[in-house]
Amino acid sequence: MNYEGKALTIAGSDSGGGAGIQADLKTFQAFNCFGMSVVTSVTSQNTQGVRSIHDISPDIVGDQIDMIMEDMGTDAAKTGMVSNKDIIEVIIDKVKKYRIEKLVVDPVMVAKSGARLLREDAESALIAGLLPVAFLITPNVFEAEIISGMEIMGIEDAQESAKIIQGNGARFVLLKGGHLSGEKAIDLLFDGEEYTYYEAERVATENTHGTGCTLSAAITAGLSKGMSIHDAVKVAKDYITRAIRNAPGNIGKGHGPLYHNIEPLKISAFEEAAADFDRWFSQNQVVFESELLTEKHFLSNPNNSVSIGVGDGLFASRLGIEHGVEPAKEMAKLAEKRGIKVKIGVAEEVPFEDERFDTVLLSTILSYVDDPQKAVREAYRILKPNGHIVVSFLAREGSYAMMYDLAYLRGKHDPETAPPNPYPLKFIKGTHWHSTREVSNLLKEAGFVDLKYVQTLTKHPRYTNNGIEEPIEGYEKGDYIVVQGRKP
Repeated sequence: MNYEGKALTIAGSDSGGGAGIQADLKTFQAFNCFGMSVVTSVTSQNTQGVRSIHDISPDIVGDQIDMIMEDMGTDAAKTGMVSNKDIIEVIIDKVKKYRIEKLVVDPVMVAKSGARLLREDAESALIAGLLPVAFLITPNVFEAEIISGMEIMGIEDAQESAKIIQGNGARFVLLKGGHLSGEKAIDLLFDGEEYTYYEAERVATENTHGTGCTLSAAITAGLSKGMSIHDAVKVAKDYITRAIRNAPGNIGKGHGPLYHNIEPLKISAFEEAAADFDRWFSQNQVVFESELLTEKHFLSNPNNSVSIGVGDGLFASRLGIEHGVEPAKEMAKLAEKRGIKVKIGVAEEVPFEDERFDTVLLSTILSYVDDPQKAVREAYRILKPNGHIVVSFLAREGSYAMMYDLAYLRGKHDPETAPPNPYPLKFIKGTHWHSTREVSNLLKEAGFVDLKYVQTLTKHPRYTNNGIEEPIEGYEKGDYIVVQGRKP
């Protein structure tokens, strides 16, 4: 097994293990990233407070960065406690020297109590020097007030503050709203043009030691794995919420630490790499020609049909389908360019009213959804009486699905056993292949009748009562089934 990224933390050491580089390294590990650390300060602290602080020599801080960058390098880095001007200047020099592009700056300037943690000259060095080399800065409300020079009383003030901070040089600003009033904790991300909001529940707990460190570390880990800034923040926000919610109650006598041993939220490859999928799918559409023909066989009225999980819209546009539902916003944009009217939503909660469509197409979507039965019931709900559901899927009992399972386990496709132009593995992860019997039962339990089957790629007479398509050359070892059911 390999790590999925290399992440560096440049921060202070917390002897209590709840914050600083200790929290950062625990977070990196949870994200399956190789974590490295540069210690800027050594603190003597526990859950009840800080007793003493000793800053590391700027030369030693610089040497630590050199040793890491000359050998391992890093995919992303973050700064935490950088308590004096000289250390900040060394970090700036090294970031420029090694061209560390994805630098997350957690400006540890103000404690939860509101006490200032940096001297005035260090604050100035951070704002004037560190912000311009930062990919992202993650201030809380108090820190944002210092950097922007304005009071923040609500979300509109937060927007203006983030705009001012972004103007100081940071590419992105994530202003944390934990100290703003409201039922939910709302963070806002500003990219220079648009604001994106990230909401989470407020968790009633005293065990919040290291939240800022952990959030910025989680974002750094996501960036080191190649996530976009929006996905990295989304995953980090989910991680920190669950880390707080599951914080242990038996560590220390004061503000306890978070629980770091949490599996991070998985971002769909269809969101992260939509353009890659579209490019590959377009180049290899001949491979799927037989699948297109089998779906077309059952689409009696494509003008009043909807494709759930429409993807990039290539199939739907060729079938004449005008409506689609897609959870991945980047994929939805591609489908819209092909003329599909797309609503953002998941198969289990389709954003359409009851009894609207003549046909609902679930093109391979049941292999990806969390609750296939609920997805089928949603299709039933939005169908008119005598409307049809059309479900296409790779059958679990077929060698085609087994080939993908083997490829997933091996981490690659074997060209000796796999056909040419295989489906990219990153889009296969997380799939659950269903047997034809399972899909049939899902449809029957939802109330569908008169099930009919078409199959391509191999012949399974047991489940086929219509014409058999000839498989594309090289795809003899797989099977692809389309089932139609009618709503009474």
